Amino acid sequence: MGRGRVTGHLAVLGGGSPYTAALADAIADREPAVPPGSLVLAGRDPDALDAVGRYVRRRLAPLGWTTTWTTQARAALRGAGIVIHQIRYGGIAGRQRDEDLALACGLVADETLGPGALQAALRLRDPLDETCVALVQECPTAAVLNLTNPLSLTTARMIQAGVSRCMGLCELPRVTLEAAAAVLGEDPERACWAYAGLNHRGFIVRLEWDGVDRVPDLARRLGAETLNGIRADEIAALQAIPTKYFRLMRAEAPAHGQGRASFLTTLRARILEELRADSGRSPPSLRARDTAWYPRAVVPAIEALRSRRPVDREINVLAPSGVVEEGRARIDTAGAGPLLPARAPAPVEVWLAAFRDHERCLLEALERPSLSSVRRALEADPLVPAAKAEACARLVWACRQDEASVGAA
Repeated sequence: MGRGRVTGHLAVLGGGSPYTAALADAIADREPAVPPGSLVLAGRDPDALDAVGRYVRRRLAPLGWTTTWTTQARAALRGAGIVIHQIRYGGIAGRQRDEDLALACGLVADETLGPGALQAALRLRDPLDETCVALVQECPTAAVLNLTNPLSLTTARMIQAGVSRCMGLCELPRVTLEAAAAVLGEDPERACWAYAGLNHRGFIVRLEWDGVDRVPDLARRLGAETLNGIRADEIAALQAIPTKYFRLMRAEAPAHGQGRASFLTTLRARILEELRADSGRSPPSLRARDTAWYPRAVVPAIEALRSRRPVDREINVLAPSGVVEEGRARIDTAGAGPLLPARAPAPVEVWLAAFRDHERCLLEALERPSLSSVRRALEADPLVPAAKAEACARLVWACRQDEASVGAA
């Protein structure tokens, strides 16, 4: 990631999302660690943007922030020093289609992994490129904090498009650390730890307090319990602690439920109603969804970018492997440095090799979309049984063709 001093305002693309209210809450909760500045929200829905903007303004104004909002993304980006990119391309309706496709394949309905994530990536490919052009032209030196899923693919695409100071952010490494520390009765802030992997496919590969490796102790203490769905025997076999999504890699992992799109549609409407009714309090329904990415990842990254003292944080950036990987890096006002070394145990390296190979196939499918490239990506996906790859590929490609024809109409 390129390095240069962070100046200018904070812009939020996708700022009309009702969850932006949780960003304001997270900033306020970290005051005075995050010094006040100018915040500009950009969104496509004027009504939602106004409701969110009024709350954010009232929440942050007493702390010295100025908040404005606009439906013109370029106006929001012009001169920005930090940009939060949280646009959901295709909206919740797109997520519903992705979940439906995954379930039709007999797989878990997830927007970040599996065939649903591949379909989402194919959909956002062209509009994301347009966003990148605006970023490069309006704020070429801005640090861009990417939250849009599938995170590793969108981050890679943005970097390839010239958004050189882009980093993907996810709360899962930190949440996993905190969960492990709670089981061990330790302070997570005192942990000496290392992390390696790809987004939602990562592992804590070292976890020490006072120089003592506590991974074996964690497995023993869990017993018949799990850590965010991860069993003690899995931790012992890996000699590392995976994030919660590792459970989807099990051969017996079933497709379940109908995904979350329907729930999120209802929740979004409810939060917006509460914001319109009372812009002076945090909407109660916001608590129905865990928005830990703001306090655990986004706000600490903003704080680090504005700090002259280097801080180690968890980010997703382009790695020497040629794909975007997730790990810890040193961040300060000059930006983010390279991922810190994290030596993985041999069992974890086997998984990392498979994940990197799959990611390369996904990038190829994005760069040169075709039925054959989609098929190769799904054949390389550890989440997709070999017997289902061909049928899934045909479903993904058919959906891609349908959406392309609708867009061209």
